[in-house]
Amino acid sequence: MKALDVIKLASLYLGQKDLLSTTTLGGEVAPTEAQTQNLDTLLDCVNDVTETIAILYFPLTYEETVSSTTGIINFSSFSKAVCDIDSVTDKCGFSVDFQVFPTYIKTTAGQHKVVYHYLPERVTTFASDIEICMEKVSLRLMVLGVVSRYYLMQGMFSEAQAWQTVFDNTALGLKHSRKNQVIKKRRWL
Repeated sequence: MKALDVIKLASLYLGQKDLLSTTTLGGEVAPTEAQTQNLDTLLDCVNDVTETIAILYFPLTYEETVSSTTGIINFSSFSKAVCDIDSVTDKCGFSVDFQVFPTYIKTTAGQHKVVYHYLPERVTTFASDIEICMEKVSLRLMVLGVVSRYYLMQGMFSEAQAWQTVFDNTALGLKHSRKNQVIKKRRWL
């Protein structure tokens, strides 16, 4: 999913169809200063919503092997921005106790496999791909969040709250979807 797709649909939801005709979104008219400012705000909203989804609803998980001679593993030594540590195992695959601190984790010395949740990369251009859990997050969910954030940034609090409620309900519905759950066949006596 590209930021451009989300912003195009969000523009329609916001009633700003004039943004669709700008060259930024694939149209033929150069954007005005006000339109450029709106588009930049919408791009910021896309980043905020992406982080919210990754933190609260559908975490992005990554597994990485790291080594430490002291047992202290700084978050800066990971290849992605650490949000939450899921598990730490030693080189044999056995679970290892660990403590999480603001900038590092403390565990035993040696080589460890760390499974963690991370924050997605921020999109910087409209053509950038959004890093989210694609099989669970729909375009509609992203747009609902972007519209809510946009209204919030514009100081339209009642509209922002209404759209945020729809976003939260949709996200929770997707998170707890029974689509993949199967009930075993039973015989009744």
